[in-house]
Amino acid sequence: MISREILQKKFRVFIFLSSLVLLLEVAGGVFTNSLALLSDAGHVLIDLLALLLAYFALQLSRKASTGKFTFGYYRAEILSAVVNGLVLIFITMFIFYQAYLRFLSPEPVKGPEMLIISVAGLMANLYVVIKMQDYERGNLNMRGAYLHVLTDTLSSVGVVVAGVLIFITGNYIFDPLISVIIGIFILFSSLRLIRESANILMEAVPAGVDLNKLTKDMAKIKGVKEVHDLHVWCISSDVYALNSHVLIDANDVKSLNNIVSRINEMLKTKYKITHTTIQSECGCCVDDKNKHSH
Repeated sequence: MISREILQKKFRVFIFLSSLVLLLEVAGGVFTNSLALLSDAGHVLIDLLALLLAYFALQLSRKASTGKFTFGYYRAEILSAVVNGLVLIFITMFIFYQAYLRFLSPEPVKGPEMLIISVAGLMANLYVVIKMQDYERGNLNMRGAYLHVLTDTLSSVGVVVAGVLIFITGNYIFDPLISVIIGIFILFSSLRLIRESANILMEAVPAGVDLNKLTKDMAKIKGVKEVHDLHVWCISSDVYALNSHVLIDANDVKSLNNIVSRINEMLKTKYKITHTTIQSECGCCVDDKNKHSH
């Protein structure tokens, strides 16, 4: 497992390179009058925000909880994601509007300069993707950021293609056409970001966790007779929590504690659930209670 300190150092490099690409494409888009470059800059902005969120999530996860924020500051990441998603939707609407105007009246674009700038941006994105590939499997935050940058690399290829087509044909219609395609990528990324954030805020079951299968896995542990009142939710994108009532067949406290420990170990290793509250119910105590009630 890669340490969080090493991941943070790598993130700083990726954030610097993405910021460089963003500035290059914004300046290049204004200079060449290319809406496709500006649209791709909007996509780079999504990736930069994803990198920043992942970076600060790592930073916040190392910060101790307080008397007021007993789970720490994980949810700050989610609130930022919602705001970023909404802002990016407005950016996408502006891109679509500008593309519509250019479809009606195509504006001249400096094709050769656009092509040079888009290739430079593509090279930088490719470098980040290749370097992130070594680390994305070990951390969920890194994996999410990696997918963002990978998508942006594909849109950068689209801008390069637009630059080549404009250079060869002299037809400026390819600029708004590619910008619309990139805008659609941004829109879907933004909506997905908002949906995932909303699911976390609504304390939905984490994606990839099958509640029925989890219940069966808990019940398979020797000594567990029944699992009920089970709740699983996300504290943040990669921090899961669970609470449940578990009926346990145990004759003493030591046996009961051992069974609960095995449940916690299974939840941690198989489902990455690290915050658990298990209310254990002794089987023999329940049986005695039922006898007295009769």
